[in-house]
Amino acid sequence: MQTLQSSRPLTDRDPGDIIVLGPDGEISVAQFVARATKLASQLPDHRFVINMAADRYEFFLGFCAAIIAGQCTLMPSNRQRQTVQQVAGDYPDCYLLGDITVDGIEQFDVDFDHIAEVVDVAEIPLIPLQQLCAIVFTSGSTGAATPNCKYWKTLFSGAVSNAAALLQGRNTRLNLVATVPQQHMWGFETSIMLPLFANIAVSHVTPFFPQDIVDALESMPEPRALVSSPVHVDALLNAGVARPRVHRIYSATAPMSSRLARKLEKHFGGRVIEIFGCSEAGTFATRNTASELLWQLSPTFDLEVTDDGVIIRAAHLPEDVLLHDVVEMVAEGQFRWHGRDQDMVNIAGKRGSLADLNHRLTSISGVIDGVIFMPEEDSKRLAALVVAPGLQPSDILEQLKPAIEPAFLPRPVYIVSMLPRQETGKLAKKMLIELFEQTRRIKAQQDDGTTDSSS
Repeated sequence: MQTLQSSRPLTDRDPGDIIVLGPDGEISVAQFVARATKLASQLPDHRFVINMAADRYEFFLGFCAAIIAGQCTLMPSNRQRQTVQQVAGDYPDCYLLGDITVDGIEQFDVDFDHIAEVVDVAEIPLIPLQQLCAIVFTSGSTGAATPNCKYWKTLFSGAVSNAAALLQGRNTRLNLVATVPQQHMWGFETSIMLPLFANIAVSHVTPFFPQDIVDALESMPEPRALVSSPVHVDALLNAGVARPRVHRIYSATAPMSSRLARKLEKHFGGRVIEIFGCSEAGTFATRNTASELLWQLSPTFDLEVTDDGVIIRAAHLPEDVLLHDVVEMVAEGQFRWHGRDQDMVNIAGKRGSLADLNHRLTSISGVIDGVIFMPEEDSKRLAALVVAPGLQPSDILEQLKPAIEPAFLPRPVYIVSMLPRQETGKLAKKMLIELFEQTRRIKAQQDDGTTDSSS
């Protein structure tokens, strides 16, 4: 028999609390647990499940059902079939749950209408602390995606820690919309794990375009929260759509400027809280970006700065986590982030941060999106891809010259229609280099007067 010493419940919320705002209305904790328990009894007998459900409620239900059934959920870094096939190849005792089908992988289709008929209040299942519940794959933005094992002890403790850091003592229900996919660690922590242990009702939709985000927010009662990324909220701010009141905006996946945070707070009326975390450790620091430069470390974590990087420790983590970031400890529990090791560049004897350079680039009036990067490891000069209709590369360089060292001025600067950002707003290095090479070839053809109309 499981005891509280060796296990923790699937959720500690009251049965009558609302946990999901589904396609057919509110779903209580009692209803949700009963449906998850019913679904758990129907799942195929496999060790692993790849949950690719696009609807957040369907993912949430499938994830909890898999936990109850003792199965581990695999969460690929994206929804591309090639990526899913690769994961399935590494974990052959698996099946697929969700909206996509992939050749060679067993598919299980859930009858959600039948599951919704379950009305009996189920007992809250106890989950062994050492049960492997999920394997989350990194985004691959800096290289190959890597797996990170998430045990129930890690997920449960992380959710409790996040509730304290993000809700800051709030007891009233917060109605949450997330633009970040639930398969990504940021979306998973806030829209799947957090509602199990905090007074949150999560929307089943994952809006992408600004009007869709507004519609999702306006469909819910106040107080509202938005889980997103700087790319998404910046587009939302500049889209000319309605601006419903949002009590909290939680942002991660990329650095946010204080200027953007202040504009968001002014226009949406709520506080912007930025999150510092990683797939390996989860969320471990926060700041109110509109007014704070320093990051506040969660009391659950310890941070040590070494010559090799930053070591993150916590009792609920299976092992210490080494991050290759440049961090300066300022006070007890507070630090200043200077960038990642791979973001630090050394050109002509001068050392600079790509994160800082990109902040200056995207601050230029008329620049919608942009990135400064090293096109090759042995490059002697930076390059830039910029989304800036109406601007020329020379205009951008003139704006950058007063702000950065001459050695860090990007050349070439190419104007493109869009950057190949992932659903989270991140840029995968491989896709970035491919776009750069393609743009460079087209520009060379244009300069030679031999442009291929098929390019």
